[in-house]
Amino acid sequence: MTGLRDSRVALVGAGNIGRILVQRLLATDFPGARLAICDADPVRAADLTARFGVRSVDLEDEAISAADLLLLATPPKATLEVLGRLADRLRSGQTVVSFAAALPLRSLEPLVPSGVGVVRVMPNAPSLVGEGMNLVVHGASVTPEALSLVEELLNALGEIVEVGDEQMNWGVGLSGASMRSLLPVLEGMTRAGIEAGLRPETARRVAAQVMLGTAALAQQTDLSFEQLKALTPMRTVDEDMVTRIFREAVVTAKDKTDELEHKLTA
Repeated sequence: MTGLRDSRVALVGAGNIGRILVQRLLATDFPGARLAICDADPVRAADLTARFGVRSVDLEDEAISAADLLLLATPPKATLEVLGRLADRLRSGQTVVSFAAALPLRSLEPLVPSGVGVVRVMPNAPSLVGEGMNLVVHGASVTPEALSLVEELLNALGEIVEVGDEQMNWGVGLSGASMRSLLPVLEGMTRAGIEAGLRPETARRVAAQVMLGTAALAQQTDLSFEQLKALTPMRTVDEDMVTRIFREAVVTAKDKTDELEHKLTA
């Protein structure tokens, strides 16, 4: 079976997600010559070309329509437009990987020819350093060989969890947007460290390592949350309130994504 390094990959969209994909792909020694990128903004495309040595093409180029993996890192509405323009040039056996929120498989699969597989991914920003949490769901036409290529790609970004398509909007709050909710915690801890006289970089390092270590305890032990809390008896915040705030943040993100999905697919 052909591996990712021997595959042709095309990326449409050179924004934040697109940049992460390029950086992580190349960090795995993926040959830059086998990666073509396309963006509606020629300045952004030129920047990626200059920084990483990848080839910039337009949407009509054969490198886009002939790719084994076509990565769509465009905003949701643009993703629908791109697929509409490419539909008659895609072929059976190709795989489209959409990183757009709010676009379910039932909206994406009818836009591609029969035999073209569709995969949805909800990434998050820690993928930039290979520590992401990527929720993924694949359509019925995705072959085991194609799924293996997608998993190889996503392994370069971090962890993978397969979910149902109906759970992907929850993924925005659980994964995609969650870092934004967590950063104020790190920021507050860092500020406290600076006020204690630590150098800013040291305070930030302490705060980040505490969060990393706490996450490791949650992942690597089967202790309940109450048992984990008991490891540090001093209670410093209203824990019920914090729990509620973060749960509500996930629900809010899901509701907003549901609204966007309705607008895009109605």
